[in-house]
Amino acid sequence: MSEAERDCKEEFSIGDLVRLREDEHLQHGIGLILDRRDDSADILREFIEQLGIDPESEGEDEVNEALREANQYLLGTSVYLVHWQGGTTKSVFRNIWMFYNEIELLSKVGTLKQDHNGENK
Repeated sequence: MSEAERDCKEEFSIGDLVRLREDEHLQHGIGLILDRRDDSADILREFIEQLGIDPESEGEDEVNEALREANQYLLGTSVYLVHWQGGTTKSVFRNIWMFYNEIELLSKVGTLKQDHNGENK
């Protein structure tokens, strides 16, 4: 299985801690996944229609080609709302919608199990 195929199947969960892909020194900070959407193709189609472009018309070849290429690669996947903190930019807190191939997992969300005394295991 290629890295791209494996990445497509990687799923992030709400609460996972992530970083930007290949940002090993966390220069851009860390992120917390807040939400997930699976309708990115519909969002893009609505946006294009709001711009007054008919994706079905023959005169919009460049738009149609871009939509076809995007639909094959990213628009069939989930997008994640990530709350970013830290990094070297002036705005230390921001929420950004990101595709799976832009982020890497730092820590998977989990639940703590407690013993009978209320201590974490």
